[in-house]
Formats: sequence, C-alpha cells, structure tokens
Amino acid sequence: MELKKIEKAFEQILEGIGEDRNRESLMDTPKRVAQSYEELFSGIDKNPEEPLLRYFSVDSNDLVMEKNIDFYSMCEHHFLPFFGTIDVAYIPNGKVVGFGDIIKSIEILAKRPQIQERLGSELADVIYKTLDCQGVMVIIKAKHLCMTMRGAKKENSQIITTACRGIFEKDSNRRVEVLTLLK
Repeated sequence: MELKKIEKAFEQILEGIGEDRNRESLMDTPKRVAQSYEELFSGIDKNPEEPLLRYFSVDSNDLVMEKNIDFYSMCEHHFLPFFGTIDVAYIPNGKVVGFGDIIKSIEILAKRPQIQERLGSELADVIYKTLDCQGVMVIIKAKHLCMTMRGAKKENSQIITTACRGIFEKDSNRRVEVLTLLK
C-alpha cells in the first residue's frame, strides 16, 4: 500500500471540500487517514483460503454453526463503512476448521472495498471450496452508513443477504434448520 499517495490524495480532498489543510487540527489528518486505510484495506493482498487450510478430521458430518460474528467493511460505492454480523453454517465432509479460522477468512474478505452481496458470496465460495464441505450458508445482517448518513437517510434500515452453496442450495429443509437455529 502506498501511504504517501493516500496522504496526498486526502490533502486534495480537504482542499476540495474547502478546508484549510494547514489548520492545526488537520495537519496530521492525511497521515492518520493513510494509516487507517492501511488497516481498513489490509485484506486486499491476502488469501482468504489460507486460514482454512489447517483442518481437523471428524467422524460425523453434523451441522456446524458460528453466529453473530461482528465485521466491519467499506462500501466500494461511497467509501463509507458498513458493519454488522455474519452467521456461517456448514455441513462438513470429514473435516472442520477452528472457529477462529472462519473469523480470519471473514476479516480478510471484509477488509477490502466491498459490497455486502459479494462479501457473502465470496465467503461461501471460500468455505465450500477449501473445506470441500457438503454445503455452506452465510447470512449477513448489516447497516450501511451510505444509507444512514446520506442518500435515503434511514437510520434503522438493515440489509440482510444470504449465500448458499451445495446442499443448502438444493434442500430447503436444511436452510430452514439453519434459520430456526439462528432465532
């Protein structure tokens, strides 16, 4: 990541909105923005499959579910944050991963310019492919600051998206089972 380019660009943004970039409290803001972007977009050059490569063999293929995983991402349309929770359910095919490893994959995917629908789809694809599981279902519930701070200005709106792979695409009873457990 080229922090100096981000600093220069943010100096121009400050000028563009009519601020004095030399004002005392703004003098280090371009540098702080660049540093925060380094963290906010730290998933760009990382492989979300990598955390899932270390798995454990299991004898049963019962449903595995991890819910209410907090996430933060940046909407690629307005470069404003969106945030919420992600629920992941999968049916193994002889192997499972640690719960923290799923969180690491989420962090990698969320720390990129993103849209919610693609975030869920990419996460479902990564888990389905890497674990070679029977099926995966990802549910994301999020608030988008581009809808609450500007535009529609609807503070309590929440966007819910799902992504299903494998058995969850074909078997509505399995989807209902996950949704029931989430309540």
